[in-house]
Amino acid sequence: MKYHLLAEGDNFSVYRGNAVAKNVATVMRLDDSTAVVSPYSDDSWGFGPDRILEIPQLRVYDRIRGRKRLPTWVTGAYFRHIYRPLLSRLKEGDIVWCHNQPHVSAALAVPLRARGAKLVFHFHDLWNVQMAQAAFKSFVPDACVFVSDALRQHVLKLLPWLRNTFIIHNGADPLKFYPPPPGTAHNNPAPVILYVGRLHPEKGVHVLLDAMRILQKRKVNALCNVVGPSCSRSSRPTRYDKKLLDTCPSNVQFRGRTLSEEIGEVYRAADISCCPSICEEGFGNVNIEAMACGVPVVATRVGGIPEIAAQGGVALVEPNSPTKLADGLERFIEDKELRVRTGNQGLQSFQRRFTWDVFMKKYRDVSDTLTQSKSEAIAGPV
Repeated sequence: MKYHLLAEGDNFSVYRGNAVAKNVATVMRLDDSTAVVSPYSDDSWGFGPDRILEIPQLRVYDRIRGRKRLPTWVTGAYFRHIYRPLLSRLKEGDIVWCHNQPHVSAALAVPLRARGAKLVFHFHDLWNVQMAQAAFKSFVPDACVFVSDALRQHVLKLLPWLRNTFIIHNGADPLKFYPPPPGTAHNNPAPVILYVGRLHPEKGVHVLLDAMRILQKRKVNALCNVVGPSCSRSSRPTRYDKKLLDTCPSNVQFRGRTLSEEIGEVYRAADISCCPSICEEGFGNVNIEAMACGVPVVATRVGGIPEIAAQGGVALVEPNSPTKLADGLERFIEDKELRVRTGNQGLQSFQRRFTWDVFMKKYRDVSDTLTQSKSEAIAGPV
């Protein structure tokens, strides 16, 4: 059995889940020997209670951790206590697949290995690398999975003792993300640029707004739809949200959050997708979602995004430059044939590299490698 551990702030829900939770749900649909361990869940994914183990105490930790830093000896004991329902289930040969939680991995490493289980750590982002550097000094996971080679190279510079490393690019659901029927024409009065994602400074939404302002001054006719929630967990807008709204040019519209089941239609209604991130994105799911819908992408050259762009479908520009972003967008706005050609290249690249069939093959390679290896406690660096 494989148990996927979601982080303390994650929800296993169609309506409230993040990208990691959605990936885990897809893996569970394709692999019957998989279950999820989550602080919160509902039945929206259609799995029964035998496939979902809820740890509600993680919500308490999620509230506390934002206010104070707790010592490792406290959090370690706490995690070993609240994860007892999982530990009691483990059998020899089981795999615990931990997503973005080095502190949890460190706490559970000894008891789960005492039961003959293996530990996989899945790196999705850069933000937890420093925590992993501290946690993995005392032990090393049986395998480490990275969503991009860029992320892998960055982590190995800081943690060169890691072994059994694998790259598994994320996938997108072809039942949700697919191109419009052949011959379908958009009725947009002007080319529509789409941004999908959180409203957070690292995502570069302010850079996109500045680029749209430049296009407006150049008298380039285009409309930008911004789709996504605030980075705040509350309903109150953040200071960044307010600044975006206060400085928004007239060719940009904020659409708010869109339901998961409707997001494919949002992509298919767009002419261009834009990913203006200024952070080192571990991967960038929005890019392959647009590619799956046959929509050309203009994205920044950061993190794992160049790997996505390697076989077409994405035009790369330098990050944190409104002028460079405006130039990249203008090329596609003014050239419909370029949009069609790049969109087709992206669709073909998606079908070769980012389907769930490709993802699951690599996922099973990791599981098979661990199943064939002997169970052992792997010590960290001295």
